[in-house]
Amino acid sequence: MQPDLSELTRFLQDCPPFDVLDSSQLDWLAPRCKAVYLNEHNVDTLFAQHSPALFIVRSGAFDLFTPEHQLIERLESHDLFGFPSLLTGRAVVNTLEVVEDGIVFLISDDDFAALRQQHRGFEQYFIRAHEQRLLSQQSMTTQFSGGSASSRKRDTSDGLQQLLGQVLTRTPVVLPSTATIQQAAQRMRDEKVSSILVVDDATLVGILTDRDLRNRVVAQGLDFNLHINAVMTQAPATLTARQSLLDALTLMAQENIHHVPVLDPESARPLGMLTNTDLMKQQRSEPVMLIGALNKARSTAALIREAQQVPDYLHTFALRVADAAAVGRVLASLTDTMTRKLIHFYEQEHGVAPAAYVWLAFGSQGREDQTLSSDQDNGLLLADGLNAEQHAWFAGLGEFVCEGLAACGIPKCPGNIMASNPECRLSLQGWLERFQRWTSAPTPKALMYCQIFFDSRNVMGSKRLYQRYRERVAELGRSEFFLGNLARLQARVQVPLGLFNRFRGTETGKDSDWIDIKRYGIALVNDIVRVYSLHAGITAPRTLERLALLQKSRLLSAKDNQALADVWQFLTQLRLQHQLQVWGTEAPKNALDPDALGPLARRQLKSAFGILKNAQQGVSLKFGKTG
Repeated sequence: MQPDLSELTRFLQDCPPFDVLDSSQLDWLAPRCKAVYLNEHNVDTLFAQHSPALFIVRSGAFDLFTPEHQLIERLESHDLFGFPSLLTGRAVVNTLEVVEDGIVFLISDDDFAALRQQHRGFEQYFIRAHEQRLLSQQSMTTQFSGGSASSRKRDTSDGLQQLLGQVLTRTPVVLPSTATIQQAAQRMRDEKVSSILVVDDATLVGILTDRDLRNRVVAQGLDFNLHINAVMTQAPATLTARQSLLDALTLMAQENIHHVPVLDPESARPLGMLTNTDLMKQQRSEPVMLIGALNKARSTAALIREAQQVPDYLHTFALRVADAAAVGRVLASLTDTMTRKLIHFYEQEHGVAPAAYVWLAFGSQGREDQTLSSDQDNGLLLADGLNAEQHAWFAGLGEFVCEGLAACGIPKCPGNIMASNPECRLSLQGWLERFQRWTSAPTPKALMYCQIFFDSRNVMGSKRLYQRYRERVAELGRSEFFLGNLARLQARVQVPLGLFNRFRGTETGKDSDWIDIKRYGIALVNDIVRVYSLHAGITAPRTLERLALLQKSRLLSAKDNQALADVWQFLTQLRLQHQLQVWGTEAPKNALDPDALGPLARRQLKSAFGILKNAQQGVSLKFGKTG
């Protein structure tokens, strides 16, 4: 059967990876394609007669089985099969059963080989698909960014994902700690820099900035012949050359600093200094300007006015960068900045905090994966032994900051997980007793809370107090009994794939065919990775960072670790794309219609859910029998 060439060309253009071929290649391919009509009577004969070949489903439905008659996949329009034999040269062993009669296009092994030689992207698609790494292929990123693969790569390399080692343009300006203040000022003048690295025996011991000279030297009337170790910033926050501009932006926002030393990741030798000016010179570093504007607000009203720019800014930023992880971290940095400013305003009016405390970020803000629709999840960690007056001060702080964040556009938590709630405003002992109850007697409600409270960050406050809290919480989280209950909880979440690998809707009512990819996808990845991280004693809150730290663990193979990272990135990217599409409407922000996706995205979504099913089984086998 010879297909209509114009109709076939249009079909191939809508069928990845043929969409990467140019018009001349498609014109060459179309007349070489053969169309066959498959039904239950001729399928075995035709399948055997034309193999090995690449098969493309035009219509109908077919089940692909292993030699042991295990279902591999239900194949429908635009799905491909047959390429593993073409890639490996091995005999065809799988079988095909007809569910619904239909037409299948065939491409011979010679023509497939010719296309592989002509187009590397075409070849790589099938190699990656054969390795079951469909989620990480370049065409996925291209579809989400709305641009070409080359433009997407350019956005990444020139933007916030650029490594700091690529950004540093000059050798470090250094002095020993025994240099005098006058020598440091003269060196900064001669080098035309606003800061200097203080290094003893190739080890960074501090930094000296022009602000230090103004505030700690000139304003205090100190002798210029004093050693700089008397006025430098000791043990400054640092980054390594392997970290990104996004890491620098996050750190600067969290610490409200303008200079960050960059170290060699192996030797810790200082390589240079990164400043906020350096960040602003980068193409995709506009978040620095918005964070700077928030930091410069002199009142709550001014902060709210600046915060009103955030939604439109983030929408534009997300469209341009098309990187869900970057958007999440930038939004978390903005929320952190607003939080710290509100705490500062409260202290201006009510005096400084009467005791040590930590403002905690939980959930998505704690993981730094906030979205355009995230609400507040926060709390207060207080020193032990506070009196009634001190508790009243912190109660006022919780109320003021949560109300202020709501006015700035960060909605209140429907579950009241906020520092304005006394149950989320506890002493160190109080929090530890709560975690002790949760982990020793994990009720369904306790397990639900643990999914939020085990992902935390210190937004502002005592680093030492937070470290004590985090280490003790990590110890409690390693309980086998508790982990067994967490494992069984995540195993009860049904991945939205039904019979024959078909999507199963998770929403009720008019949107019954839609899938909530947050609850049944992204959150499930977070939950699975959290179980492994708790077992390993990892305190980092971000999911991808946890997976990176788990690479040395024997619990997860390198392949499974990478697969979970790929799934998380794909699903968060898919959600971001959906949220941008429904921006400003009443449409669900986390649920989407799989039928509205393109063929490639549908395949990737099925592959993602399949990986999650396997990961659930792995967690259940490793932890589910305890507790």
